[in-house]
Amino acid sequence: MELTTERLVLREYTLSDHAAVHAFASDPRTSTFVEWGPNSEQDTRDFLNFCIDKAAEAPRRSHTLAITLDGSVIGSIGLTLNTRGGRHGTQEAEIGYTLHPDRWGKGYATEAASAMLHFGFSQLHLSRITAACRPENVASAGVLQKLGMAQVGRLENDRLINGRWLDTLVFAVDAGGSAPAPHNVDT
Repeated sequence: MELTTERLVLREYTLSDHAAVHAFASDPRTSTFVEWGPNSEQDTRDFLNFCIDKAAEAPRRSHTLAITLDGSVIGSIGLTLNTRGGRHGTQEAEIGYTLHPDRWGKGYATEAASAMLHFGFSQLHLSRITAACRPENVASAGVLQKLGMAQVGRLENDRLINGRWLDTLVFAVDAGGSAPAPHNVDT
């Protein structure tokens, strides 16, 4: 699977991506608001093996891709189908992403997530895509809002991260909703 945008290529992971993935996954700045990381070398190997294994499953329920810029891996993005199904038997999924801190603030997360939303709605025929972030992660909340996702909930003291209980903001967009059209996405 490969998605192409104006500046990025989202592609399947390979074991040869280890060094590039470990460069961002082991950086403490990347894991400030998430339950994983900073990664050890083994954590990164396990992540890559997990992504490769999930890509081979049929039917595929997890689409975790490398975000690449000019051939270099700069981040990760995933779309995971909800195993319970959605409202009224519809299909829903959750999107998540992370970027190397050196690539923050350049619009790459928005561009990659826009492509993944387009893929989810047009190819997987999802009815709703959700996302979660911490209230303190203002940049990620901004990405979700730029994508047309609306905050639909807040879970208080939901996740223990770095020894602190943090809230979770829940965002969603429905098929045919307000998510903007992606920029030059080829599937």
